[in-house]
Amino acid sequence: MKALSLPVQSVSPLPDDFDRRHNLRYSGAGLVVDVGGVSLPVVDVSMGGLALHGLERQLGERFRLVLARSGGTGAVAAECEVTAVSATSLHLRFLRPTLPLLQLIISHIALATGVAPHLLKRG
Repeated sequence: MKALSLPVQSVSPLPDDFDRRHNLRYSGAGLVVDVGGVSLPVVDVSMGGLALHGLERQLGERFRLVLARSGGTGAVAAECEVTAVSATSLHLRFLRPTLPLLQLIISHIALATGVAPHLLKRG
């Protein structure tokens, strides 16, 4: 019996601009994060995490932050982990997103996109 010969496909490395994110990102304008008494604007946000400028942390580091609307309204604490660090930004994922955190993010995205947050309606 003759052995079956299949062509071997080479696997190329991921391109530099490969995006691992699973959730769409939206502008973070209007959201702020408080980390240890330091208030920073949110660059972008998704249901899974957010990006910041001006905070130095190590890849894999875990810490707590408080996410709020500008002006301090709707503040919600969250635990996060650093997933990427660049010269200009820090990317975080939420470790255990709570319902209040998700509600804050959904309402922010609804305002940013002009789409009513139907997931938050009751009854």
